[in-house]
Amino acid sequence: MGSVRLDRPCGPRPGGGRIERSRGFHGRQGQPARGLFLRGDGPHLAAGFRLEPRARRRDDTAGHTHPEGRRRGDFVRILHVTPYFAPAWAYGGPPRSVHGLCRELVRRGHEVTVVTTDAMDALHRATPLREVLDGIDIFRYPNLSNELAWRRQLFLPRGTGKFLRERLPEFDLVHLHMYRTTQNVAVHRHASRYRIPYVFSARGTLPRIVRYQRAKAVFDVAVGRRLLMDASRCVALSQAEREQYEAMGVPSERIRTIFNGIDWESFQDLPPKGTFAGLHGLGGKRLVVYIGRIHSRKGLDHLLRAFTRVAGVDGDTTLVMAGPDEGDRRQLEGLARSLAISDRVTFPGFLTGRHRLALFVDASVVVYPAKHEFFGLVPFEALACGKPVVVADDSGCGEIVRDAQAGLVVRAEDASQLSGAILASLEKGPEISQMVERGRRFVAERLNWRAIADETEQAYRETVAAREDETPAS
Repeated sequence: MGSVRLDRPCGPRPGGGRIERSRGFHGRQGQPARGLFLRGDGPHLAAGFRLEPRARRRDDTAGHTHPEGRRRGDFVRILHVTPYFAPAWAYGGPPRSVHGLCRELVRRGHEVTVVTTDAMDALHRATPLREVLDGIDIFRYPNLSNELAWRRQLFLPRGTGKFLRERLPEFDLVHLHMYRTTQNVAVHRHASRYRIPYVFSARGTLPRIVRYQRAKAVFDVAVGRRLLMDASRCVALSQAEREQYEAMGVPSERIRTIFNGIDWESFQDLPPKGTFAGLHGLGGKRLVVYIGRIHSRKGLDHLLRAFTRVAGVDGDTTLVMAGPDEGDRRQLEGLARSLAISDRVTFPGFLTGRHRLALFVDASVVVYPAKHEFFGLVPFEALACGKPVVVADDSGCGEIVRDAQAGLVVRAEDASQLSGAILASLEKGPEISQMVERGRRFVAERLNWRAIADETEQAYRETVAAREDETPAS
């Protein structure tokens, strides 16, 4: 039987709704399903027909333009799959980055759907399970255990497989975020079945570090390597992460280095200076600030040892360590007592929104001593607020700060170097001021979401073009 064009609804279906022909696809009997555009609660086809991709026709886009002057054919339907999404800010930078990217893609006219879990923080689950946020269609599936999600990064969402079976053929491509997740395993299986290409962003999760190294090695051998090798494009956050991909066998020509973005506009309306200090009884103090997860791999024990020297030189300094506790706060508090600086260290907990911005505003210097950090948003957010930064060199974060000449970079786990850099930053000499100014320009020009989305769209275009080139004409 010849091809069947689905220009009209395919007939009645339970629960109402209809199916239209997805732009740039046609039907052929017995082929893998792809190209459905759903109006209702799930895909439904006339009996005996599935879909396969074809090259887009020139007249599919004729006469249709976007307010930015782009043609409709430039827009794609994108499925983002991530274990956590806005407002799961307790999970650090990835949910902020994925949300910022999706929001900018929607602004450009793409149809963006996110499949995620209900992970929120140690005690709460994200709600509602289904919503539209900033134009992004969000499906949250409940984890079997919130405790496993938070403590072990083991996300077991119920319902993701059904969504992929029924809805994956609607999308032009998938963008996977994070590495060792059950979601990725499911997407890989269904994407292979339906021949849907995907872009992969590890976001710092490739190395086997800290915990569960044996389990990570098993994942890599069983499914991880195939997941990476079958990706149309892999996105690295820095040269350090690019090298990690290459070490795991990904061909260099399939890797694109694209930085994380910063919502520059949100740093233009900052709280008044003194807001955070006033709320926490720290008026008149010079604040040495760390913002991030309270976790052993963040180098916080070395920061405490470095601050011991800082506190001895400058009696007006206080160390603020703000972030969600991942089980290491009690140990760090004990270390501060043993170093006789517990009265100079405060843990305000997890901060969001204006409260978090207020801490940036009141910081005298922001320190980010983490190892194996392939990007790290916090130093760049600090620079957007006009604050000097000190970062460790064993990370993509240090690589980028050094290349931009935007802050002081020290050897990881070297408390002596770290304390010297903090003291130099507190002096705020001309060299430090120039670094901060260069850093602000770098953030504004290179890390705004428009620039990041431009580069991401190029990776998407390469992905879709490569897939269509592989598809034989009907």
